[in-house]
Amino acid sequence: MPVRSADYLTKLYIAIARAWGVPEHQARIFARAILTGDLMGQHGQGAAIVQICHLFHAHGQLNTTAEPLVEQEKPNFAVLNGQKALGQYVLTRAMEMAIEKAKQCTIGTVWVHNWHDAGCIAAYARLALEHDCVGLVTINSVPLTAPLGGMDMLMSAAPFCFACPAGEKRPILGDMALCGTWDFHMVKAMKEGRKLDQKLLIDPRTGELTDDPTAVVEDATSRTTPIRGATVFPDHKLFLLNIFAEIMTGLLTPGGMTSNQLQYPTSDYVEAGVEVNRGGGGWCMAVNIADLMPVADFKAKVDTWIRAIKASRLLKGVAEIRIPGEHALGLEERRLVEGVPLREEHWEHLVRMAGELGVDMEAPRGGAFSPPGNLPPRHEGTK
Repeated sequence: MPVRSADYLTKLYIAIARAWGVPEHQARIFARAILTGDLMGQHGQGAAIVQICHLFHAHGQLNTTAEPLVEQEKPNFAVLNGQKALGQYVLTRAMEMAIEKAKQCTIGTVWVHNWHDAGCIAAYARLALEHDCVGLVTINSVPLTAPLGGMDMLMSAAPFCFACPAGEKRPILGDMALCGTWDFHMVKAMKEGRKLDQKLLIDPRTGELTDDPTAVVEDATSRTTPIRGATVFPDHKLFLLNIFAEIMTGLLTPGGMTSNQLQYPTSDYVEAGVEVNRGGGGWCMAVNIADLMPVADFKAKVDTWIRAIKASRLLKGVAEIRIPGEHALGLEERRLVEGVPLREEHWEHLVRMAGELGVDMEAPRGGAFSPPGNLPPRHEGTK
């Protein structure tokens, strides 16, 4: 795996976005969001997302200079139209607006639609941490999952993330997909010559459940890697959460769409000249802690609670109880120092894109670097 510094990757992502025609302030936010995925070990939500954005740009679907349009607004909520801008910029602006409204009304909520792929949802939920707020973000996405008991790709692999500040401890960062598996995991398993841990795929030829990714992955070398068979939910509880996310995003967002209305596989539609939507709706929420109690008191309560959980007696074979986000944030802290390992195919895609755009891959190695922001400080227990 090639290893690149956060400094280098940030400047490279900015250079690529600028070559698309994206203004500087948007390019920096794009780079921060992509780098967040890289640092947290979410390879499929970091560097891999850049190639999808590049595909939209190459086919004239990326509105490179658009600013989100406020379509509805009251003191405690707003509705934003992303106007086909980069999803990383649109979701950042939506969460920032939710935080601003929370500072005025205790709870601020923003619904958003009409953006391109947003990637790592944690990049937006954790913005709340800098403002002593609890944050929550979820969006729907292209259909990859069958409804419980069904066979058709009608439901999304919806990401869901919440962020809660702490005091001496790391923040709590709950980051998950409301599905059993998704395309990146299938492709990774296929390239590594292994099967999934569970039978979460529907073989489109037989209609039977399988753990073999070759049954649904058409071409693991494709730039967008279309999946030709639905995934399934491992249990009914995850199905219910996915339904909830769809209500709050695709259904409740004015101008939004449900996942079954989104085009997939993306490459089939883009290359045919069809306008593509990667997300039908998004929901961002922030809660201003200071309106409820002193922030220091809240953070002390969180720390005490975390310590109580981690002090639990352990099951046989378990070395440690981990709080949500503990591993990813610890990994991020190390990668900021040691560098970010990239999968070979992701690095190759970046090299190819840079060549197509005329971006000098060596230029980011020099010059001053300004951190992308929104990265957590070191906390108790880190080395």
